[in-house]
Amino acid sequence: MRDQSSHVTMTHEQAVQTLLEHCDFDQQTETIPLIEAYHRVLAEDIVAKQDKPNCLTCLMDSVAVHWDDFENGMPDTSGWERGKQWEFANTGIGMPEGFDSAIVVENVTFSDDDTHVSFAAAPSARFAGTKPAGSTFKEGELLIWSGTVITPGIAAVIAEAGYTQVSVIRKPRVAFIPTGNELVPPQGAPARAKVVDSNSIMLRGKVREWGGEPITYDIVPDDPELIEQALRRACEEADIVVINAGSSKGSADFNIEVLEKIGTVFYHETNHGPGHHSSGAVVDGTPVVGISGPPRGAGFTSDFYLKPLVNQFLGQQPDDVTVLAKLTEDFPTMWHHAKSDKPVGEKRPSVARGDEEFYSIRFVHLSQDAETGELLVTPVGSKAGEIELEGTDAYYPCPSFPGAEKPKKGDMIRVILRAPRL
Repeated sequence: MRDQSSHVTMTHEQAVQTLLEHCDFDQQTETIPLIEAYHRVLAEDIVAKQDKPNCLTCLMDSVAVHWDDFENGMPDTSGWERGKQWEFANTGIGMPEGFDSAIVVENVTFSDDDTHVSFAAAPSARFAGTKPAGSTFKEGELLIWSGTVITPGIAAVIAEAGYTQVSVIRKPRVAFIPTGNELVPPQGAPARAKVVDSNSIMLRGKVREWGGEPITYDIVPDDPELIEQALRRACEEADIVVINAGSSKGSADFNIEVLEKIGTVFYHETNHGPGHHSSGAVVDGTPVVGISGPPRGAGFTSDFYLKPLVNQFLGQQPDDVTVLAKLTEDFPTMWHHAKSDKPVGEKRPSVARGDEEFYSIRFVHLSQDAETGELLVTPVGSKAGEIELEGTDAYYPCPSFPGAEKPKKGDMIRVILRAPRL
C-alpha cells in the first residue's frame, strides 16, 4: 500500500489560491472578424472611429420643420409645400438637409394626398425632437475597455464605432486526460465492470462554455509510463491540463506519483466530498488539475478548480459568488447505515474522529418567496446521486464532522452559486 502520510489536504479556498499563484500563462491575442467574436474577451480598448450619429437625427417618426417658422407662434400652413417648409422625418434617420426641428406625426394632420399639413402642437424649441451629431459618442471617445466579454449588444456598439475586426485574447487550450482501465468510450451499454468516459463529454462542454478550447485525449490505461507520456505531451500543447482520478489511494492509481515525479504537487486532496481526491500540481509551468469521480463530483470540482484558471487566463475576475438564503427543509441523510459509536468501515477514519473539518457538498435549488421576496434554498435530495442536475443553482458545503452543527429548516445559510457561462 502506498504511503500517504505526507499528503497535503487543502480547503477549496486554499486550493484555488495556490493554483492561481503558480500560474504564469503565456497570454496571446488574435484578430478575428467581429461577427465571430461573440463571447470572446477583448484584448484592446474600443475607441470610436466616428461620431454617432454623424448628423442631426430625428428621434421619432415626425415631420421636419424650420424653427424660425414657429418662433412667433403657430404659422399658417395652408400654403406650405413638402420639401420647402416641411418634410417627412423618420426615427433614427438624419434630418432632411436644412430642417432643424421635428413634430411627432401624432400631432400632424395630413391631406389625403400627403401634400399639405396642419399641426396640433408646435415644437418647444429649436432642435426639438432631434438628436445632435455626436450625442451618443464622438470620434476618439473610449467606449469599451479591454477585458470586456463581447456580448451581442456590445458587438453592436463595436460595429457602430467603426470596427469590422477586433483583437481578442486567445482561447486557453485545456487538455483533458481520462485515465483508468475501467473506462470505455461512449458507445452504448458498457461491459460488466466497465465505465463510460462521460467526464470527457462533460469537460468539453464546460470548457467551451467558459471560453476555452478543449482538447480531449484518448483514454490512458493505468500504466505509469503511459500516464507520464500523456501528461508531458499535454503540458507541452495546452495552457491548462486536467487529469481524472488517480488519488494514489486506489490499487491502480498512479497519477499523483507521476505528477510528483515530473512536477510539483501542491495538494493531494481537499476537505470536501464528493471531490475529496482532487489535486493541484504544476509541470513545466503548466497547471495540472486533478479531478475525481463521476460527472456529478467531477462537474462541481471543475467549477471549483478549473473555471478559476480559465478566468485568470482570460483576465476575468473570479466568479465564486455566494448568497444568503433561507433553508426550506432539512438536508436529507446522505448515508444509509445504522448509527454506532464504533468505527464505521465506509467512513474515513480522520473524518469520523473529527481530526479534520470535512464538508459534504450538497446541491441546492434557489427560488424566491412570492410574497416576501425572500431568497429560498431547497436541497435537491440525495437522489441527485451521480447526476449534475441542470436545475441545480448552487452548492452548499454542509459540515460533516463530529461536533459540527448542521443547518435546519428555517436557517439562513450561505451557498456558492454554480459557475456561470462566459
